[in-house]
Amino acid sequence: MIVWVIAGLLGMATGLRIGWALVNKQSVVSSAMIVALGSLALVAALNWPPLTLLIDTTVGWPNVSIGLSQVALIGCAAGSCVMITSVASTRSPVVVRRIAAVQYSVAAAIAVITLVAFFSRRRQPEMAPEVYLQRNLGSANTSLPWLLPLLYVLLAFTLVVWAGMRHSNRTRRGRALFVFSLGIALIVAASAFFLIRAVGTSSLVGVGTAATLLGAAMAIVAAGSLLPAVEDWFGGRRELRLIDPLLTELERRQPDVGIGERPRGPLVFRVAERLSLISDALYLEATVAQQARAARGDGTQVEVLADTDDPTVSPADQAAAIATWIHAGRKTQRVARPAGQGTFPGMGWLRQPESYSDREWILEIARQYRALERADAGAQR
Repeated sequence: MIVWVIAGLLGMATGLRIGWALVNKQSVVSSAMIVALGSLALVAALNWPPLTLLIDTTVGWPNVSIGLSQVALIGCAAGSCVMITSVASTRSPVVVRRIAAVQYSVAAAIAVITLVAFFSRRRQPEMAPEVYLQRNLGSANTSLPWLLPLLYVLLAFTLVVWAGMRHSNRTRRGRALFVFSLGIALIVAASAFFLIRAVGTSSLVGVGTAATLLGAAMAIVAAGSLLPAVEDWFGGRRELRLIDPLLTELERRQPDVGIGERPRGPLVFRVAERLSLISDALYLEATVAQQARAARGDGTQVEVLADTDDPTVSPADQAAAIATWIHAGRKTQRVARPAGQGTFPGMGWLRQPESYSDREWILEIARQYRALERADAGAQR
């Protein structure tokens, strides 16, 4: 049951990466993540005894699932290595693809050698994967074919851990990379345990311990792969609630900005689309207000601000000025004020501060507007 839970999590993570690759431009990193996660899910599934027996019976070779698990683990190491080296590389996309092709070629050659070595050994009676490992690791006659794949997996995953920890940070993707690298580090430890068994020092570690560590590692890798999607979903829902009051007001005043809007789609895209609508509506409102102020010859500004279009206040106060201007022209007592109504601070106030991205700036304005809405609602109670 635990094996299928792990395989299901890894399969879900693989499906999310495939879906992301389908709606975005395919890249070396996306393909590598699909290979890595899909291969690791295959490792988990192949070690479920009923499926192991089914595959062995279908192929007609006892314990063939063990050989396929080795190949799948090699594929996971190759995909992870390509992913992390592509992310860390500063070379051109063409060079990155060539390096990835070389890495995949090396992994494919090792996988072929591993399969040849597996099928060249004498057949053994059908047995559970853990029993097979206990009997075949630790004996010079049977463990030598394990050395090459284990050494490759150990070296490749060590590189992944080193680069992953180096590029981890406090961003959503950085946190996910840290968790992913932590899981890979446990796979390195499990691979080292199997390698110790393969060279004959079987008394130092048991196969059951290494298998348990490998299962925990796969669960952590799955969690790290799913973490961005989970955080994006919760973050997207929170951002939709945050921008909804401002977007509703601006769509009422500038209904044309919603033409061609797609109401469905991935949550991340929906949030980005609504932020774009708010940006366009703010610009249209500012244009109307600027024209109205020029026609009146009125240079009056918000009281707490200087009479200038170049703000010298903090980003929060700058966003509050924009939110106050929009809030002043909101619909009151079922009577809509004309577009551009309210005290307009100036076009320069719409430009985001240098420390803010476009997305962060719109969210800050929405946050200030939501605070005004809550304060207004509280005053009416």
